[in-house]
Amino acid sequence: MGKKLTVWQAACIITGYSVGSGIMALPYLMSNAGLLPGIVIIVLAFVFSYIMHLLLAELAMGARGNEQIVSIFAHYMVKGTVGKVVAAVSMVVVVLALFFAQAGFISGGADVLMSAGMPEIAAILVFYVVAAAVVFFGLKVMGVSESVSVTVIIAVVLVLAVGSFGHFTNALDIPVGSFTDILAFYGMTMFAFVAFFSIPQAVVGLDYDPVRVRRAVLLGLGVNLVFIVVIVGCSLAASAEVTELAMLGWSAGIGPWAQVLGGVFTLLAMLTTYWSNSLACSDMIREQFKLNDRLCWLLATLPSLVLVLAAGSGFLSMMRLSSGLVAILIAIGLPIVVVRAKRMNGRLYLVRPWMASTPVLVVLVAAFVFMAVGSMI
Repeated sequence: MGKKLTVWQAACIITGYSVGSGIMALPYLMSNAGLLPGIVIIVLAFVFSYIMHLLLAELAMGARGNEQIVSIFAHYMVKGTVGKVVAAVSMVVVVLALFFAQAGFISGGADVLMSAGMPEIAAILVFYVVAAAVVFFGLKVMGVSESVSVTVIIAVVLVLAVGSFGHFTNALDIPVGSFTDILAFYGMTMFAFVAFFSIPQAVVGLDYDPVRVRRAVLLGLGVNLVFIVVIVGCSLAASAEVTELAMLGWSAGIGPWAQVLGGVFTLLAMLTTYWSNSLACSDMIREQFKLNDRLCWLLATLPSLVLVLAAGSGFLSMMRLSSGLVAILIAIGLPIVVVRAKRMNGRLYLVRPWMASTPVLVVLVAAFVFMAVGSMI
């Protein structure tokens, strides 16, 4: 299976990982936090996330042969038997969290299909087959699928944005909310940019080319930034009521046809994030246990289907919390590993020296600690 990607395909893998349901919660949270704090937070979250994802790509560039976060971190940490044990335990924790996340995406995608009249079991199985089939064929096919899906998502958001014209009936002079409201918006905005597991995939797919990797990270997160700005802005201005799931209030403010496009957006958002999660999970299993690709694919995708069939949507809240906590732990641990990587590699491939400096690393740790707090509110 070929692994070469174009910059756009790699960027779409990054965008596809992060363009999940979290974005749809931002308009409601911003309506409580206030317009000015919201704008400042979106800008800061993009900057923090861009530097953090570049640092992760930096680690991947210097750890060739290690294609997933766990093995990349292990490369810079303890060696020998102890290092292998730490890597194996870390891998199990991360993979379990990914299973819960994938189960959530299957449930969310099935909900869209069920709203169109499909029976529950059929909806779950159809979404799983479509989602898992793309992962079966590997990184290149996933890159193409992600690029097509993200392109369609862009088109859907643009159509909805244009459809909002003439429906901008809400004033945007939203007063500053409480500190708790601001922190909650900050936590969700940071989470909406998280695409950590997709970065090693992009680096490998771009053949460790520093210029192309840098462009892909900026483009992938930049597209997500545009999504956030358009969805938040249009939802706040045109919604009949700013709802917790933005698409409900937004589509009601535009018209019934928008509900159909909203379903398309949600379905594709679930698919793209499932693909990135599952491929990352499959790669981790292969790296740690040296199993063949097909068996790794089955072990990476089937448990999430079993979870949904056995427990329904009851695991959804636990899944989101679990996957969010793992992302936060990676973000907090990343600066620590960067310090060792600078000594081991003796050079920087992607980032400017100031990005890997101690003051910036301290700021990043603080930024993601506040993200953790905000996510719990």
